[in-house]
Amino acid sequence: MVALLLSWTLGMFGADRFYLGKTRSALVKLCTMGGFGYWWLIDLIITLCGGARDQWGLRLEGYDRNKKKVWIVIGWVYGAAFAIGLVSAAVMASFDRNGPTQFGWLAISILAGGAAVTGLILWLRQRRKGKKPAKRKRQADPVPSRVQAQVDRLAGLRQLYVIHAASGNQSAVAIIAQIDSMSTNVYELFQRLSVKSDKSQRNLASIEYEDKLNKLAAALDREYLLDIIANPHLWDEPAQRIHAVEDAMAAVDGQLLRNIRDVNAHRGLVFEVALDGLMGPKGEMDSWQRDFDKAAGTHGIRREDSQD
Repeated sequence: MVALLLSWTLGMFGADRFYLGKTRSALVKLCTMGGFGYWWLIDLIITLCGGARDQWGLRLEGYDRNKKKVWIVIGWVYGAAFAIGLVSAAVMASFDRNGPTQFGWLAISILAGGAAVTGLILWLRQRRKGKKPAKRKRQADPVPSRVQAQVDRLAGLRQLYVIHAASGNQSAVAIIAQIDSMSTNVYELFQRLSVKSDKSQRNLASIEYEDKLNKLAAALDREYLLDIIANPHLWDEPAQRIHAVEDAMAAVDGQLLRNIRDVNAHRGLVFEVALDGLMGPKGEMDSWQRDFDKAAGTHGIRREDSQD
């Protein structure tokens, strides 16, 4: 949204490219006044269509989920600019040195009549609304709060993987793409469940994906996969561990897609993916702690025997 508004309002000066970290092209755009207008228009169209990328070549997050809002916002900005220009022109034509002109008196009469009619309509609607029983408000966000908390957690971890992706780590790039895909599919699934399915199906999906996303977030956190990517020499079989997490993410994303198709076909949801074998940070540390305690206990017994 920020990139779009900067491209629309200050794109002639390269503000959108400065924001995305593309300093060199932003300076060129600034010196050429938006490429004599052509570059400004091209960047605006690319951003509107979701093709804008940052300095690392990564696509901006959240376009698929928020593209309707983006178009609505740009429509309001354009409409507001047009309305302000129209009002300014009308005001200039309505007054001169001697006061209101004929056009001005006509405009004042129209505005007064419009205000009176609008006030009457609003009063009638408010009165009618007061007589009707209050309807239950529809939930604005279709994703349950517990599932959304895990999605937000994954979004926070995504920013940490961007750092490794910028240094050329292909595993980090793949994980970023998988997180984006899962986040989009989670939203699509629960949006369709809120419209096409009963409450029981939505509750089942909520329990299933709260658990799955929680396990994936644990595996992606600093104590496990992030540390493996940053320090592969400190781990046994780092490539296999990375592939295991990538396969688990792909499996959950595939299940999300199958569940979306089930909802569209009015079938019951089927959950087939199990992540019990996925070694998250807690399981890894627990295993390490048990081995350490066992070894420490053994050495302690030998030390006592040697003293005796």
